[in-house]
Amino acid sequence: MYRILSVEDDQMMQSLLRHTLEAYGYEVLFSSCGGQAIPMAISEKPDLILLDVNLPDTNGIDVCRALKADPKTRHIPVVMLTGGAMEVMTRVAGLDSGAEDYLLKPVSPRVLVARIGAILKQVSRLS
Repeated sequence: MYRILSVEDDQMMQSLLRHTLEAYGYEVLFSSCGGQAIPMAISEKPDLILLDVNLPDTNGIDVCRALKADPKTRHIPVVMLTGGAMEVMTRVAGLDSGAEDYLLKPVSPRVLVARIGAILKQVSRLS
């Protein structure tokens, strides 16, 4: 079973993600702020991180940069998932920070699960 860490402060979105991802057999962990993301990623060793851009304590793009700079977490694929940062430059900044994908909310649950599956399949082939 794959473990996914979702860094998301919106309770409704957390509930939707939990329901969707668990229905597809994923184990889901949550952090509601960016400051917990790196310590949680190190301790929980998720297979993939879903990362909101707009977090209460920091910017998700900065969190992604920090995750990708840390030797303990740089191998974990990151999918930016946001509803508030739709500008092209913000999306490009998210991908430039090391994210494997950048999806806009609202995202279709089927599209989200398909993107996660494709990324995890690619990562497992490279391992």
